[in-house]
Amino acid sequence: MIPHNFPSPSIQIIGHGLAGAILTETLSEAGLRVSVFDDGGTSSSQVAAGMFTPITGRRLIPSWSLEQALPAVNQFYPTLEKQLGTSFFHPLSTVRIFRNEKEQTEWKQKRDKGFTKALNTGELPFQSPFGACEIVGGGWVDLPCMLEGLKQRRLQKKEWGEFESPDITIWAEGVRAADNPLWKDVGWRNAQGDILTLKIPGLPEDRIYNFGKFLVPLGNQTFRCGATYAWDETSPEPRKAGREELETVLGSVLTLPYEILDHRAGIRPVAVARVPVAGPHPEDSDQWIFNGFGSKGVLMAPWMAECVLNKILRGEDLPKETQSIRRILRQRDRIKTYKFLRK
Repeated sequence: MIPHNFPSPSIQIIGHGLAGAILTETLSEAGLRVSVFDDGGTSSSQVAAGMFTPITGRRLIPSWSLEQALPAVNQFYPTLEKQLGTSFFHPLSTVRIFRNEKEQTEWKQKRDKGFTKALNTGELPFQSPFGACEIVGGGWVDLPCMLEGLKQRRLQKKEWGEFESPDITIWAEGVRAADNPLWKDVGWRNAQGDILTLKIPGLPEDRIYNFGKFLVPLGNQTFRCGATYAWDETSPEPRKAGREELETVLGSVLTLPYEILDHRAGIRPVAVARVPVAGPHPEDSDQWIFNGFGSKGVLMAPWMAECVLNKILRGEDLPKETQSIRRILRQRDRIKTYKFLRK
């Protein structure tokens, strides 16, 4: 909560995707004066599978700042569920199927016993000649359900709309940041992703499955399958090549028949540094950013929103890697160096 006699600034948040919605909720619950504006444009949050996992990548290493981010996940979403009176937070373990001997060997040599354990895949309908492990501590969030609940909450609290002259504007506009003159110098490499919705009778729905792609259980024998990464793709439209890629990988491991129910796509806002970016602009301290979460928004946004809150209330430094001033100035230096070397 805000300290006694703290003069709360008016804070305008632009964008009500995953990042903007969580930030608005966090600042509002702390007692700050906030309002969020969203023009209803395409948001990757409406398409994303909403997964989170404590360890990631082919080498199964802990996610960046996991020690801070994971406790925030397990506090924020269950609390919000109770407040909204709905269900959207689904903690589930993940079956990680190794695709080659190298992945299997790396896991055996470096495995984090706190989050992974051996798994017998004999009864699972997957081809898994190199075995698998089980990852605990992850799950998924039904983002459209949560975002709609938060929108109604903002409307009820009269926190939806635009301030006439806000003290601080925080931009959480997703992929649009790459075209925003304020934030284009952060350095962006956005990634389009295709996702299929499948019906797979007979596949157990008590786990997420990962085999280079993923299958997230949605209930009633339906699963979300994704996702592709088409770097620097500018269109959010589903791609035939993306569908074919997903079907090819799925067909190489899954031994059950399936039916495609839907094919969607979106563009993730991915910063070059591959970690979120937050805080004020180097030339305009009233303009802030909260963006660049890529596929880690569900995991990172609750903790990063708390960091922004502490920055506003107490002037605490944001995590060094995320500081927008640092990121912008470093990216500008890289561009100058590149142009100099090209001469």
